This record gives sequence, structure tokens and C-alpha cells, in this order.
Amino acid sequence: MLRKTGIFVLFFLLAFWACRTHYSVNKKEAQHQSLKGTASSAKFDSIISPYSKVLGTEMKKELVVCTADLTKDGNETAIGNFVCDAVKWAYDSLEKAKQNVIVLMNRGGLRVNINKGMVTVNSIFEVMPFDNELEVVVISGKELEEIIQRILEKKHAFLGMMIHAEDKNYAAIIDGKAIQPELNYTLLTADFLVSGGDGFTFGQHLLSEKKLNFKIRDAMINYCRHLKYIGKTISPYKDGRLEISK
Repeated sequence: MLRKTGIFVLFFLLAFWACRTHYSVNKKEAQHQSLKGTASSAKFDSIISPYSKVLGTEMKKELVVCTADLTKDGNETAIGNFVCDAVKWAYDSLEKAKQNVIVLMNRGGLRVNINKGMVTVNSIFEVMPFDNELEVVVISGKELEEIIQRILEKKHAFLGMMIHAEDKNYAAIIDGKAIQPELNYTLLTADFLVSGGDGFTFGQHLLSEKKLNFKIRDAMINYCRHLKYIGKTISPYKDGRLEISK
């Protein structure tokens, strides 16, 4: 029981530590004062103190080298491509085979850039402080066309398609073919988007749904460890998957 309690507390601290960096200074101070003002603060401190050192060590762990800055600059973003690669690799690993899916990650969910140099666990928490998990859903071609409209509006990250837009017209290609409204497509994405986050509505018309119970943040961390294990680095890139002309 003590071991389980320790794991729960450590998990809570990781999530709390990551999320708090995105509050304003005033809000952090207010929360801090509220916590210290409770009657149980001494008991709380006694519980977390054995894990404080472990927490700091975990967050500082080095994962892999990034050869250049991973940024959110441009329509197609280097950090968006990296995250899509990471979750696709994680999904293939879970399924123990490469799967033909379209990956969708919302731009706003990637909070900061990753700087050139050593990527740590803390770096990944800063990019993805939320506990969003991966889901695999099947949608109609009509719903996929709606998703593409949202991608063009907010420049969301994706993998498995090529989209070229000019003025109000666009062409989307999957496996060398245009989207067919009558066909079904498999989408790997965040539970946040399936539940209607960022204005997406495809979750209301799913043909099937599978929750993977695997956090996007963990997919990123594991992917970084995999790259280091096979002797590779993160090499930021753009491959022209999203081109918007005016």
C-alpha cells in the first residue's frame, strides 16, 4: 500500500509541477499561499518530502540530443511534425506493427518550443503539460474533410496526408489518392479533440473508437529514448505536407 501511495503522489507532483509553470506569477503565489494556509499543510509536507529529491532527478533526466530548435513557426511546424512522429511510433509499438492511420495533433496543445541541445523529461513536460491520451477512431471521409478545414484555419499538426491550399480551394492526398467522402478513415489523435476540444466535431459522428490509455507526453518521452537507443538524434524537418498559397 505504501508503494502504491508513493507512486500516486509522485505522479500527482509531476503533473502539478508541469502545469504550474504556465500560470501567471500572481496566480502561482495565490495558490502557494492557499496551500500553506491549510491546517493539513504540515502533514502534506511530511508526505511529499521523501519524493522531492526523486521528482527533481526524474525531471532532469536526459533523453536525446536535438540538432536544431523545434519551433512552432510557419504553417507546417517542426515541433508538430516531431510530435506526430512520436505518437505514430508509439502507436505502432503498442500494436506491434505499422498501422496505416492519419495522425492529428492540435497546434495549441504544444505549448513551447524545444531548444537545440539535450532534451530532458522536463522539456517534454513543458511542451505537453496536459494529461491528454491517445485514441484511435474511425470516421467518414465527410468528417475528414471537416477536419481539414480546421487544419487550414489553425494550422494544426498532422501526419499521413498532403494538403495544398490556394485561396479557398484545397487538395488533400492520402496514399496518392484524393479523399473519398464515402470511404472510412482511421485517425490517431488526442482524447481532447475527440471530446470536442479546439472546436472539432468529428467525435460526435464516430464509426468506432478505441482508447489506448497512453498519454501523448509518454509517447514523446519513449520516442526520445528510442531515438537515443538506436543512435539517432531529433533532426527538425518540414516535408511540405501543408502548403498554403495566397
